[in-house]
Amino acid sequence: MSTHPPLLYDPAGRMVGKGGLPFTDEQADAIARRDGPLLLSANAGSGKTSVLSERFVRSVLEDGIEPGRILAITFTDKAAGELRTRVRARFVELGRRDRARDLDAAWISTFHGLCARILRAHAVRAGLDPAFGVLEEAESREVRNSAFERALADFLEGDRPEALDLVAAYGVDALQLRIIATHDQLRSAGMTRPRLPAVRTAEPDGAALARALERAEAELAVDDARRSVIGALAALARCRERLAAGVAPGLAALEAAEFKPGNTKALQGDGCTAYLDALQAYNSGWRDALAGKAVVLLDDLLGRYADAYATAKRARAALDFDDLELLARDLLSGTPAVRAAYAQRFERIMVDEFQDTNATQLDLLELLGSERFVVGDELQSIYGFRHADVRIFRAQRSALRERGAAAELAANFRSRPAILGVLDDAMGELHGAAHVPFVAGRDTAGQPDGPLVELLLTDAAAVEEWPAEALSSLPPATAKRRAEARVVAGRVAGLIRDEGVAASDIVLLLRAATDMAVFERALEEQGLSTLAAGGRGYWGRQQVLDLCAYLGALANPRDELALFGLLASPLVGLSADGLAILARAAKQGGRWDALAAAYPPPGGRAQDADDELWAGMDAAPADTGSAAAWAGDLPDADRDALSNFCPWFALERERAPRRGLDELLERVVDRTGYDLHVLGLGGGRRRWANVLKLQRLAAGFESRRGRDVRGLIDLATAELEAQARETDAPVELGDATAVRLMTMHAAKGLEFPVVVVADLGRTGRNDTDDLLVRGERVGLRLRTVDGASAKTLEWEALRDELAAADSEEERRILHVAMTRAEERLIVSGTFEPDKWLGAPQPAVAPLRWLAPRLVGNLAGLVE
Repeated sequence: MSTHPPLLYDPAGRMVGKGGLPFTDEQADAIARRDGPLLLSANAGSGKTSVLSERFVRSVLEDGIEPGRILAITFTDKAAGELRTRVRARFVELGRRDRARDLDAAWISTFHGLCARILRAHAVRAGLDPAFGVLEEAESREVRNSAFERALADFLEGDRPEALDLVAAYGVDALQLRIIATHDQLRSAGMTRPRLPAVRTAEPDGAALARALERAEAELAVDDARRSVIGALAALARCRERLAAGVAPGLAALEAAEFKPGNTKALQGDGCTAYLDALQAYNSGWRDALAGKAVVLLDDLLGRYADAYATAKRARAALDFDDLELLARDLLSGTPAVRAAYAQRFERIMVDEFQDTNATQLDLLELLGSERFVVGDELQSIYGFRHADVRIFRAQRSALRERGAAAELAANFRSRPAILGVLDDAMGELHGAAHVPFVAGRDTAGQPDGPLVELLLTDAAAVEEWPAEALSSLPPATAKRRAEARVVAGRVAGLIRDEGVAASDIVLLLRAATDMAVFERALEEQGLSTLAAGGRGYWGRQQVLDLCAYLGALANPRDELALFGLLASPLVGLSADGLAILARAAKQGGRWDALAAAYPPPGGRAQDADDELWAGMDAAPADTGSAAAWAGDLPDADRDALSNFCPWFALERERAPRRGLDELLERVVDRTGYDLHVLGLGGGRRRWANVLKLQRLAAGFESRRGRDVRGLIDLATAELEAQARETDAPVELGDATAVRLMTMHAAKGLEFPVVVVADLGRTGRNDTDDLLVRGERVGLRLRTVDGASAKTLEWEALRDELAAADSEEERRILHVAMTRAEERLIVSGTFEPDKWLGAPQPAVAPLRWLAPRLVGNLAGLVE
């Protein structure tokens, strides 16, 4: 047997990769073109990661470049780890273990990892604490909220009626969301300290309107008794009164001077027409002028918030993820010597997922060097909510294409050719110039019987005829969504039981995690194991709520929401009758005293700890007879549960300040057998993983904030209320099989034999923010304290542009979801037969335009 390592080329001179498999001509060309810039547009499933790793390997082995002089950027830590693993394995395969060891010096990381490494190396020059930390999302949210409160207080300080009116008109909560979102958007666009674009408006001159008013008045007869004319004359009178007032009008006053001609001929003359035109221009000018003043105030609040947030981060010696990019960019651009050192260090730069970059990241790449290899797919740009800007990819592709420095990978080696054909036919033209027709890289051998693409339609109108018991066991949701969950679960069960598909080969993809629990329960009621990922419901999981209630009561047993939550949980197991008896036995705030009197700790009492965090637990009264009499009314099981738990709990409170937060959780779990309870539930391993995750989160919180149990509870509460994107803990399934559920975003970069894309009858967002900013343009839906509102500046134009961009991204999200399928694709949603569409429209349910493209003459089939 030959012991020679595999070659980089086969005997025919073709470039080969892992296992000696030849690359396609497109792949080989992309690997070989290593000198100069190159942008590679790579279709889903085209092997771009193999191209990236092979370019790295050959840059080292064929071009003599040290691994430490190659910068490779990916967009997730997981992707960076995968790329490093592939490169190392390829070096080992080629017999170059020395180069595999050298890989430890390679710069393979995310943008954030790169920036953190640069900043730590030059912390003093960047004005940072060398030991700076990076805020986790939850901690960042807490800092942001407190920073806004501080900024708002400063904004309203003193005699500022215009500021108070602005806050009253928009509301504090809505204003906070908009200011923080705009702050983040502008920082992602490259602003270290965000500012709104300057608005140049002027109060309109009323002379033209006054002349038009006189013409309209002369044109109308004052004795005309028709209601429409009388109304028009009244509007003209209000206009004259407004012009004579000489003060800035309110929105309601501007509208009061308008009238509608309708079919009244007298109101359609030249004078009235000229008046309405002049009034429209006058009102528009005033609305923009009023909006301009509001934008100045909003910019003031935005600046105050930016400063308060920056100050709060400095006090913690911490940065957020935007800071990493902005400060690294500012360091490189403001320090030529540092910039030159890094530009000289990196002989090659490679960037994956280039379609998801933002303006700051592009600036960083430009500062590090212009000779770079970037890979991306416009149709997989789905992170607009993180301020990724697909226009950057388009502009770079256009510029490099003119230089002959753009290439494509069209072949797809993931999906069956029939699936690719359906996707091209159904959605290709909708993507316009971004669409690169798929080239099937797989043959049809071993193709399963039956259709490879299925459409499941759940008639929304027919759901009313379903028996109530068919849907009642599912979590709260609309009836039609519950019905679809039943249909999808039935089809998935059929695939597993009737067609022999392994449960672990099936994934259910949803646009939003909001109703993931509905589909999960429907699958479980079919007797299937499930594994949900990519959602945001972690802080609302029952096990997390139970243990947070324990910590809350431990910190303050007079927090009766926490106390009763603890008592009702399996940690204690008090019945509903027992809770009612306790509630009746003492007034609110005194229930813990009643418990402590009835079930004192050994020795008669537990001493309160000196630490004020734990203070507040009164000692049991000396005469406990009457105070404990209520306990005699408890059922036997409840008396046993409380006599077992309460004395231990009182002593645990005494000793808690000397124990870590994770240890407190571990102790109550061990004491109560909560682990056995959780593992005995359906999906017990996943639920138990969430308990272990809470212990890890508690330990991490303590390392950053100290032993602050109240702070941890406040954090958990805030995360729950904010519906934070905290996912369930990952769990190793071992030999068990489960149907996976995840969001379409979470599935990006993954592949599955069978993909079910469900809930496509869900309509999209149809609301638009009051403040819109894009480049140097700004639009505002102006609101005033009297409840009036107006669309001002460039709000309507920006709304339409953003709606079109969102609609494009929704199609790209659907493209990403469907291109995850290897063997079979199932598309599902609720429908109404008379509402099919021929083309996509903003905010409409995708199924309305996608289904007719998947099935010809669909309207005739469903009639």
